[in-house]
Amino acid sequence: MGCYINSEIGYYEGDQISHHDQEVPQRPDPNAGWDGQAWQASPAPVPTAVTPLQARRALLAAGLLNAVDQAAAAAGGEAQLAWAYSATVERASPFVAALASAIGLSNEDVDELFRQAAQYTI
Repeated sequence: MGCYINSEIGYYEGDQISHHDQEVPQRPDPNAGWDGQAWQASPAPVPTAVTPLQARRALLAAGLLNAVDQAAAAAGGEAQLAWAYSATVERASPFVAALASAIGLSNEDVDELFRQAAQYTI
């Protein structure tokens, strides 16, 4: 009995199915991924929404708050209203995508900002 990675079924514990299966240490948690050498922790899930205060704190910590304020003001209209008055900042909103694009952030950058924002308590 052991722990193995199989190219068709992935990770399993038990008796080895094929001599091609790679023996690995026991997976530390169900979300960990094998990189060929060791188990790597999966990133925290991306929150679907954060409060405006949480968003602003994360942006401030990243040195991006002024850039987002300026991008929202430059966009005007709906984007400016959303940034000023929304009760939540939704990760999947077109508003977030537009502001991220305006200041040159990738999807991964925005995901990480949302993860950071969620760490702040009100």
